[in-house]
Amino acid sequence: MSSRATSSALWLLLLLPLTAGMLTVDFFVVSTAVRQAHSTSWPTVQGTITRSEMETARSNKSTTYHLKLAYTYSVAGQSYEGGKRRLYAWSTGDREPVEALVTRYPVGATVPVYYRPSQPSEAVLQPGPGSAELFMLMFLLPFNLLTIWAWIFASRNWRPEPPLVPTFFWEDGSECVTLTETGTTFWVFLALGGSAFLCGVLLGGVAGGHNAPVLAGIGAWGLVIACGVLAGRLSNSWRKAGRFDLRLHVQARTLSLPAGSGRKHRLDLRWRDVRAIRVDPPVRGNQRGSVNRYPLTLDHVTAEGESRPEIIAYFLREEQAQAMADWLRTHIQVGETAPEERRAAQPRARPPGRQRLP
Repeated sequence: MSSRATSSALWLLLLLPLTAGMLTVDFFVVSTAVRQAHSTSWPTVQGTITRSEMETARSNKSTTYHLKLAYTYSVAGQSYEGGKRRLYAWSTGDREPVEALVTRYPVGATVPVYYRPSQPSEAVLQPGPGSAELFMLMFLLPFNLLTIWAWIFASRNWRPEPPLVPTFFWEDGSECVTLTETGTTFWVFLALGGSAFLCGVLLGGVAGGHNAPVLAGIGAWGLVIACGVLAGRLSNSWRKAGRFDLRLHVQARTLSLPAGSGRKHRLDLRWRDVRAIRVDPPVRGNQRGSVNRYPLTLDHVTAEGESRPEIIAYFLREEQAQAMADWLRTHIQVGETAPEERRAAQPRARPPGRQRLP
């Protein structure tokens, strides 16, 4: 079995149960939100509060509060007991809104109960959509985006392999290669997922936004969508401007490297100043020694006449880094510095000075 087929099988074994789990959770949350929205049209009966108290859950790092509620009601001569103010409710780290609910629903009070016609045992005291459902959907958004991104990443195994050096021509006639694999979709997903997680946890969970009016949830969703749109526009404008592109100007015989890999600004070099292009040993990122990236480096002469190495970019695959090096060598017509020449070009450390004896 080929490596691509093996990788595809492993991805499927990972993604299928993950996707099934996420779809199950999404279906539960969305169906609950739909029923909560439809609860405004449910019939009502009078019920009696039998329990209303604040339940406290303490842990080593935090304390959360939850409304413990119970009420009785009758439908067509059949008695029922309910315990939901809404179909979905969160615990909160703020005790004031929970204390306000305890005051609002005192034991013995008579309250209208909204029950589901097809299932009278399902009932709520507060009908209609609220911020709790919106914040719960917001909390799930990062996990849904992560699942979608995993499918996008895995789909590379089922598509034809792209060229190792995908070149294109810029408006000024220069031949270019984009040195980043993170496209606009990645940054949009990151902005949506990050802002949704922060809003869902900070506003919904910590600040008690799930008890706020529905407009609070709509406003939070507006903020999340705005972050995604802003990230998409910014990334798209940077790509159109060629911010991540390496450019070869054949007529001017210059090489332009984008910012990144230790460079704060774009670096323009003359071909004649480039002395060598090579793929350096892989950068190992942890104690186990697993290979993370392959640095593609060039040696060039500065205006002061000094030889200086410059990392062009890091690549996840060695064959991609080598193909990029061969492509550059063909155009610039330079070779690869031999290991002995590299060591000779490196500045030697000065011997320590002699210490004076007292």
